[in-house]
Amino acid sequence: MPRYLCWPMQRERLAKGLEGWPYPVARSALPVAMNLSGEACLLREQLGVEPAQMLAAYEDLSAQSIYLRFMRAKRTPSPELVSHFLDYNPEQQIALLLTDMAGRPLAQAQSIRRRLHPDRAEFSCIVADHFQHRGAGRRILLALALLARAGGIAEWTAEVLAQNRPMLLMLKRLGLPLTLVTGREMVFARLDLSVLDEWLPAEVVHAMTKTKGE
Repeated sequence: MPRYLCWPMQRERLAKGLEGWPYPVARSALPVAMNLSGEACLLREQLGVEPAQMLAAYEDLSAQSIYLRFMRAKRTPSPELVSHFLDYNPEQQIALLLTDMAGRPLAQAQSIRRRLHPDRAEFSCIVADHFQHRGAGRRILLALALLARAGGIAEWTAEVLAQNRPMLLMLKRLGLPLTLVTGREMVFARLDLSVLDEWLPAEVVHAMTKTKGE
């Protein structure tokens, strides 16, 4: 039987994850330069990235990383799939790319709004093998969560393989209110993004409240 596990907001942990770097609160603030574990990095939106650049990053990923993120064996993506991944509708999706200063991808995360429930979105994240365990996943997910919330998203959901323990541990360490519904092979994760209003400009929060009330 599935188990329901819940963690409340951990404000100190969340605040610590957002201090010391210029996290974006609007798409217009991108790209953002930062230092992560001693490496100069650039956080940018994925739109406009060259397909060859993303394909090269994909090929550098291990079969295990591909399986944990995409839940399938590693194979070369078709041009159509690459185009769909890169050329998305900004009204429905936002994707972030963390790169080194030479443009080499280090981490990627995306948030896709649900059509029937526009205040909810599905999220995902992957970190290059050579850059794991350096805080990149946490950093890019927090940046994405802020931008998603600024766009009116109140709830994030994701299906995670039960064996993907690093991802599940990272979700617990974000500090956001978290609910996990565990099964034998899959875990359903839900994150409450409304607590991020404290870190958004007052005019952004006001605009969301006004839109919701209309």
